[in-house]
Amino acid sequence: MDENSRTIHDDVRQRAVELLEADVGRRHLARELGVSDATARQWARAFAVGGSEAVLNAGSHRKVYDYETKLAAVKEHVERGKSVRDVMVKYQIPSESSLKAWCRTYRRDGAHALVNKRRGRKPRSSAESSS
Repeated sequence: MDENSRTIHDDVRQRAVELLEADVGRRHLARELGVSDATARQWARAFAVGGSEAVLNAGSHRKVYDYETKLAAVKEHVERGKSVRDVMVKYQIPSESSLKAWCRTYRRDGAHALVNKRRGRKPRSSAESSS
């Protein structure tokens, strides 16, 4: 992505924040900014959770949630029928895609699949390093 397109993108996000602060609906937001309804919905949910920072800095850093938070959020949605938006707000999860991914994982593989796994290369064992 070149510098100019990123700047335009930032400008669109800034305008989205202004509109969300004015309490416009997501359909109006999508029309006004020329973005998809899905993007407008995602920004509106992120704004409800984390305010302007959640919209302006979306995707700029990766937050890691502990197992207990993931499990509680998933159970609220899957087992208690709470809406995605309500769960996002309650547990301060600005990313709809993260919550939905956790729900898919939970349905497919169970609660144990939500445990955070170590990332990166596996450490070498002492037997390998001495050879």
